[in-house]
Amino acid sequence: MTVLRLFAYFCFTLSASICTAQSLSKTLHISTGQWPPYMDQSRRDQGCVAKLIRDAFALSDLKVRFVFMPWERAYQEGMKKEFAGSAYWYFSEKRAQDYIYTKQPITEEVSRFYHLKSLDFVYESYKDLSPHRLILNQGLTYPEELLQAVKDYDVSVVNATYTTKNLPYLLRGRADIAILTEQTKASYAQSLTIAQQKQLTYQEKPAFIKQGYLLINKQNRFLVSVFDNGVEKLWRDKNYYNEYVANCIKTELTIAAEK
Repeated sequence: MTVLRLFAYFCFTLSASICTAQSLSKTLHISTGQWPPYMDQSRRDQGCVAKLIRDAFALSDLKVRFVFMPWERAYQEGMKKEFAGSAYWYFSEKRAQDYIYTKQPITEEVSRFYHLKSLDFVYESYKDLSPHRLILNQGLTYPEELLQAVKDYDVSVVNATYTTKNLPYLLRGRADIAILTEQTKASYAQSLTIAQQKQLTYQEKPAFIKQGYLLINKQNRFLVSVFDNGVEKLWRDKNYYNEYVANCIKTELTIAAEK
């Protein structure tokens, strides 16, 4: 190979490497867990929140690849340099130390206590949980008041890795009470028979109400403003915003509604 051809080959290889690196840098890897209809590996769009995140970054010519795994692992993996962050989480002081929270909440969720109709349970305060076995899913966020009540009133806890197991645990008698959002319960109930669905009920008083946020890895802090600006632009389109609310939230987000 002549010097000229060798030089040309070197330039071509270098150029190809640069293009590949640039292409890879435009794909963000975000860790997540199964939480339909918000994050759902079985859906083509991977869930209504996944679509919003993907659309927001797409406005800055960034692609998103969601990596599904158990929630606790998703939280830990999202802090690694291979990931841009983790989607999506309720606020906690601990998480605010590990990640950077995006400014704009992207969900507002009503969580309720679900149980069998045969269970003698009326919820007025967390103390009422004391005679029962409560499912707590590893990696999910629960109010400090609830966790403290579990300790104070010696509530029996059934630890579960996958939220998909919550309703089957109730039906099989392995636990008494599960905590799910209205939309998540509805999604999981689709896999049950009509007879099984009729066995389930819920407490009208919410267990708690939380807003969800995208967490950004501290090594990629510039993505916070990229995402927030993207969501703001998307929600200026009333058709987009109204469709998102209808498919994902069912009630307007407080902050978004003020815009």
